Amino acid sequence: MEHIINPIYKKKDSIEKLQKAWNTKEIFPHILLTKIFPQVIYKQKEKEIKILFFKRESRPDRYSFAQAKASSLHIFDNKELHAFLSEVLQRKIKHILGEAYYFSWKDYKVVLKEQDKNAIDIIFDCTEDWKEEYGGSLIYKDEKGRYIKFMGLPNTMIIIERKNTEKYIQYVNNLSKGKKRYLLIGKIS
Repeated sequence: MEHIINPIYKKKDSIEKLQKAWNTKEIFPHILLTKIFPQVIYKQKEKEIKILFFKRESRPDRYSFAQAKASSLHIFDNKELHAFLSEVLQRKIKHILGEAYYFSWKDYKVVLKEQDKNAIDIIFDCTEDWKEEYGGSLIYKDEKGRYIKFMGLPNTMIIIERKNTEKYIQYVNNLSKGKKRYLLIGKIS
């Protein structure tokens, strides 16, 4: 059986460093894991996401994006990933609900109140060649106006705890020239 998590993250000292990083951040507790999957696995997962049936959704006062139900993807529904996250977060992870999105020119998602204000988001980014000037950053904002911003990075997993925070996707502008930002967004309640 081929392992899906990059072996460097599964070493004991790596796990300990990730646990410490997770437990010491008071504002926006998060971990950003680059090259989370070995390259062969990443390319398989990227292909799985990009061939999904994406349906355009738009409500001008709130959002514009393309979305696909990601339950058929096995990125989040994987025992090895659950075990890894359980160890890092020091809590049992059995299931992660997730959906796939892509954002292209004129797409965005404004701040929306989440029903569950306290949860952990798991975001997998498979956006190749994305530049900050395109927009489309994923932003978390707290009630005091503080924020943290994540730009497109391929083969990256972001784990972030939401404590009375809101998230939104910055408007994607015309500089993106037809490129798409692909994100798989899941949550652990």
